[in-house]
Amino acid sequence: MATTTLCPDCDKQEGIVPCLGCKKIFCVKHFQTHRQNLSVELENVVTRRNTLQEYYFNTVASSFDPTKFEAWNTVDEWEQKIKEQARQIADEVRKQLDAHCKQSRTQIENRLNRMTETIQQKMERENFVEEDIEKLTHEIDQIEQGIQNNKFHPRMEIISEPINWKASLQVKLLIENEPKNEKIKPSTPPSSLSSIEPVVSSKANYSSSVQRKCFTCGADTWQKECKCCSHTYCGWHLKRHANESKKH
Repeated sequence: MATTTLCPDCDKQEGIVPCLGCKKIFCVKHFQTHRQNLSVELENVVTRRNTLQEYYFNTVASSFDPTKFEAWNTVDEWEQKIKEQARQIADEVRKQLDAHCKQSRTQIENRLNRMTETIQQKMERENFVEEDIEKLTHEIDQIEQGIQNNKFHPRMEIISEPINWKASLQVKLLIENEPKNEKIKPSTPPSSLSSIEPVVSSKANYSSSVQRKCFTCGADTWQKECKCCSHTYCGWHLKRHANESKKH
């Protein structure tokens, strides 16, 4: 003979309607009451959700403006410091260009001045002969040809080393309780743009045993980071990332 289960709410009527959620068996009357109570609880959840959504959009959403984060100011500071260092280096190179050009001009002007002194001396002393005129004429021809052929213009080439700007400034998304890296203080302007130190750390320094979030889906994962891009993926996205990398 089957065992009779009483309704847990009234403890009088036989329980004949099971609830798949709480696994209790109610009588017909109290099962309806049980469902009504669940509906009320769900309505409370909906009300809380709507209240939270309204609060979020009216109060919180605007706080996610990236320009209000300290990181945005850090990027602006980095940009200004790089511009200032680049300007100083460019000014120094311009000074070098100007010095080379002045040196070439001085070379021509010195030769012209020496000719002028020689001519003045010969005219004052009236001791010039055919050979003197030939030498002076030859000197004039040389200077004239050099000017026409740009012989006196300095041959200059600007050597600019390529800079990996993408690696010099990146965003690192910190996990909970992870300390921020200290800002790197700007150094004195280097002699080459290629040696400019980044103001923001270019790569996150993770320990191989620390749990991190998947770069694609954000799920917590213990997978190792990808060697080609240094990002960490969950198992599924790691395989997908590896397949996409092979295609490229």
